Amino acid sequence: MSFLSTRKQSPTTMNTLTNTSKFRLNRMLRQSLFAGIISAAALASGWAPDLYAKSPSLVFGAAAQAQEISSEEITSYARAVLAIEPRRVEAYNEIKGMAGGSVPRVVCNETQEINRLSGGVRGIAVNYCQQAKKVIETNGLTVSRFNQLTLLQQANPAVKQRIQAELLRLQQAGNQ
Repeated sequence: MSFLSTRKQSPTTMNTLTNTSKFRLNRMLRQSLFAGIISAAALASGWAPDLYAKSPSLVFGAAAQAQEISSEEITSYARAVLAIEPRRVEAYNEIKGMAGGSVPRVVCNETQEINRLSGGVRGIAVNYCQQAKKVIETNGLTVSRFNQLTLLQQANPAVKQRIQAELLRLQQAGNQ
């Protein structure tokens, strides 16, 4: 139907169109939020060195480790990811503004890469990395375990599904 159409629609048709549009928007927002959260997790863990999404190499034994993930670890991981995401977005936007639109490579666990950044950008990156580390540890995980869980969710659909379900549960409960 044309936006400029003068034909009247019945209230039922308009409600159906509105509900369908709301459903699509809601689904799109959920997918975008999840993608952002996983990006934050990967960035915070150092496994996504670029803010653009460079894939890590997988480690052997990931399937065996996946069976050893407790529900508490899944919850801790999800809480950490939800807490890190706003900080990641803020740091990304600050760096993008300072760097004239292009975001340089930022790897939290690679000191040499951080030291190569210009002064202001380096300060933002260091602050972000320190905050991410603190959030991870406050949620009961080591950075090493957080990194393992990030790799596992990328390699194992069952782990990814458990993390997604917990992220949604926490978001719906408003419990970050």
